[in-house]
Amino acid sequence: MDSNFAFLLPVMMLIFGCTFLIVARFGSREAKLWGPGYLFSAAAFSVPLFDSLLEERTASAIADALFLLAFLFYSGAVLARFKRPSYFRLRLVFAGVMYAGMLYAALVAVSIPAEFLLNDLACVALLGFAVAVSLPHMRHAADKLLLAVSGLVIADIVIRNVVFVFIVPSYGGHEDFISSQYAFTMQAAASILVLMFALSALAATTLDTIAAHRDAAERDPMTGMLNRRGFDRMVGERGRAEGAVIICDIDNFKWVNDTFGHGPGDEVIRAFAEMLQARMQEGGFAARFGGEEFVIFLPATPLASAADFANRVRLAFAAVDRKPIGFDGKITASFGVAGANPADHSLYEQIARADKALYAAKEAGRNRVMVEGEPPRDMSSPRVVSLARGC
Repeated sequence: MDSNFAFLLPVMMLIFGCTFLIVARFGSREAKLWGPGYLFSAAAFSVPLFDSLLEERTASAIADALFLLAFLFYSGAVLARFKRPSYFRLRLVFAGVMYAGMLYAALVAVSIPAEFLLNDLACVALLGFAVAVSLPHMRHAADKLLLAVSGLVIADIVIRNVVFVFIVPSYGGHEDFISSQYAFTMQAAASILVLMFALSALAATTLDTIAAHRDAAERDPMTGMLNRRGFDRMVGERGRAEGAVIICDIDNFKWVNDTFGHGPGDEVIRAFAEMLQARMQEGGFAARFGGEEFVIFLPATPLASAADFANRVRLAFAAVDRKPIGFDGKITASFGVAGANPADHSLYEQIARADKALYAAKEAGRNRVMVEGEPPRDMSSPRVVSLARGC
């Protein structure tokens, strides 16, 4: 082994392994697999440094096992990233069978080429299987980069074996391997591919970790809906997109909490949130602004259609059986609806008008939908009540 690579590869892999384990502390499942994979690789590439302490066959058997473990973790990390089943037992049994073949080649047949060929084939199969299963599930550029670099790792192993084992045999025994062109090429290619492989995996993992923490910061933990921060981001991403805004509020919710307790009260909020989410039209989004208040944006939706949407939710929510929380009656909600106005400078001016309509719905007796800018209708109607101009 060329001395330039003898220390370089183990140190690089050790650094990346520790880096992934640090990232794993922030909740990344795949980083928990990349980390041990790189640590096992670091240990495998370190084995030749202890040639004077280990018998050749023992050193080869140890290195083979460490490389297999590394690729077992690499393939697991790829599968975890793309949310595929782990196939852990299948991969473990395959690795065990291949390792048995390596031991036979090293200890019985005493064939270094056969041993290394089996090791390389096993590593290619483990990583190649994970890549093949994951290909249809790429989501963004980081995924494509990771799988592309994984493909380069596989191609390097295959081409190296074809050239130096079958076309131009370059080694026989242990001593021949140490000074062979195969060994030099393996170390040189590995130095480049390790860096590319690790950086692509680290980039993908870090981006996902950041996205997960941002999502957690922008979602209400009780309902899973957007919170105000998340709503602001969605509004910012849509720019000047027009549509209808609905603000809704569970009626007399303080009484519900005081009478039945915060546990049942939380269940009422969750049920209302699930009802909104289940009925949300494509492109629309809703947020819990706090307490029992929710804001809904329906893009490219006429005011009348938004009012019908709100009324359907109102009727469905009022019809829910509340006996499980000990209440033999209705818990209702009120809604205020506002449409886009060319004079608006931001969506929050529209939200303010919807909030005014909601306030009017509360004043009018609750359990109703009020629409901005229209004269009131019969408040006893099960459909929609409108807010008169100038109220």
